[in-house]
Amino acid sequence: MADSDLDLLALVDEARPSESSGAVSVSFYTREQLKTGIGTLFGAHLRRDAKVLWDPRNDFANMLADLGDVDTARVFARVEAMSEVFGSPERDLPKYLPGLLREARYLLRSSLYAQAISIGAPCFSVRELAQRHADPTLAELLASRRTGEPSQNDYDECVKRLGAFFGRPVRRNRHGSLEALIVNEWENRGDLLSIAFMALGVTGSGGDYAEIEKILL
Repeated sequence: MADSDLDLLALVDEARPSESSGAVSVSFYTREQLKTGIGTLFGAHLRRDAKVLWDPRNDFANMLADLGDVDTARVFARVEAMSEVFGSPERDLPKYLPGLLREARYLLRSSLYAQAISIGAPCFSVRELAQRHADPTLAELLASRRTGEPSQNDYDECVKRLGAFFGRPVRRNRHGSLEALIVNEWENRGDLLSIAFMALGVTGSGGDYAEIEKILL
């Protein structure tokens, strides 16, 4: 579509942060990072919608073929676990509102994409999600690139919808704050640490996958 973003992916030898300019973004993945996309929404989106521009040795095409089907139950479990990052608003807002809102959108959007796949009707468009759910506000709420200042109301709405999706409020942050979570989870090097870094805003510029250890839902 004419008003859609252009997301490019490059296969590289060494990890590096994503870059963006206007509606164009470039994400860089090593082979090891891309292999973690097996069974993920990210992998399914690439397999269905990616257009290969340059792949002289068929490296990327071969990796795409190996990404497999989405394990939606695993996606739901990971999203719910990562939602703990939203569980200490009294300590983290408004200081980290931009990053927390970005990740709340990402997790809610991913949950709805996984739900669509689980019922046999794959969808990777927020506009289409809004149509399917008969909720015109959803497309704007879930848009990954927004103009204007981050909104506390948008953040609260995303977190509320995440809680409704899983049938219970998002879990409290057992560490008490975003900063404490990063310190205490440092040795674990899992999803929770990665998304906390993204929310903190110290992982490079760009879209939802521009963090140190790529989160591939």
